[in-house]
Amino acid sequence: MEKRGISKLDLKRRNRMQILRVIRESGPISRVDVASALEITRAAVTIITNEMIEEGVLVEIGEAPVNTEKLQKGRRKILIDINVNSRFALGATVDEKEVSIGLTNLNSEVLDKASMVIDDRTTSKDIINYIIKTSNEMVENSALTKDKILGLGVGVVPSMWGKLKIFYKDGVLDFTNFIDKLSGGLNFEIHCGNAIGLMALASNDFRTQNGYQTNQAFIHNGNQVNLAIINKNELSADYVSYTSTIERYIVCPNGKSYEGYPNGSVKAELSRTAMLNAFCEIYSKDKTPVLYELTEGDKNAINTDNVFMALMRGEETVKNVVDDLIAKYTVLINNLAISHFAKRIVLHNFKLNEKQFDYCKREMIRLVSEEIADRVVLSKLDGKNNFLGGCALIIQDNFYVRGGMQ
Repeated sequence: MEKRGISKLDLKRRNRMQILRVIRESGPISRVDVASALEITRAAVTIITNEMIEEGVLVEIGEAPVNTEKLQKGRRKILIDINVNSRFALGATVDEKEVSIGLTNLNSEVLDKASMVIDDRTTSKDIINYIIKTSNEMVENSALTKDKILGLGVGVVPSMWGKLKIFYKDGVLDFTNFIDKLSGGLNFEIHCGNAIGLMALASNDFRTQNGYQTNQAFIHNGNQVNLAIINKNELSADYVSYTSTIERYIVCPNGKSYEGYPNGSVKAELSRTAMLNAFCEIYSKDKTPVLYELTEGDKNAINTDNVFMALMRGEETVKNVVDDLIAKYTVLINNLAISHFAKRIVLHNFKLNEKQFDYCKREMIRLVSEEIADRVVLSKLDGKNNFLGGCALIIQDNFYVRGGMQ
């Protein structure tokens, strides 16, 4: 009879993976507290963590602080943590305007980074050659040995899948062709994914708050509007591939139409094209003299900075459009907060400075509540740091999932 079950190696990897997860979510922690969190014996945790310390995956960082209210007898707890410099990750992200590449440690601290501006004339071969050349240069310049590199994680935004010959196969994104071309010039593992979800992972705070994991909604504003949801510190399966479904959400019942989408959808009301059209509809020397002056009579010069400058100079017509757009985004954000229990909503690639974002937050507070508005933050990933999404993928797959084992 065929015997089935989990192998000793798989069990070992799973135990190590669970220990790494607890440390990642709780920060420096004692072996006793790890055992309590996982409901396994202290002896088992001690054996496993000691082995991980010998390998350099974990590190002891000293005794736990004294709690004067709960003084305990015996030895003080020794805290352990992940050795963030035990392994390193290469990451790349391809979006509509840029290819960004970087090298980080396990804590996403950047050791090196580079980027290349792209446009419609940039070929898939140009992009692939740049990733190969720059990745090899970074590894060589870092003086790191191959065993220290987890691999290369690559994120590609949905609007670039066609150019790079990435298509769905049996309902799943198939990166085989893309990976094969990269593998021809790289001598380490390559993992790929939808850049939206990967950047959401890179933006996630894995630490528990009051013992609870915080759900996060990540909204990317590009040629498409895309959404990814982090649920209990993992990318929700519904958003691994199909991140553009947010464009079908309704933010203005019976609002503007767009073929193939419901009236008042995100696609019709809040896409880049839709928002630009909203300002073009009012744009004229008579109706928007300040904006007209700032753009020197050129509609193509309408951008976020010019719009907010006109608003701050008292252009009422412009203010009305801005406030209307914020109101629709507030509807979207409120719905995400409720439907996904999202305690944090990250806005990525919105190109807002601090003053502009503060204005948006004040409007949100007026429309819904301070509690909802306080959940909204701007993404720390911006352009040249988008590669952190690729790093997050390879760190997750080749370090945490493998329990730090090579």
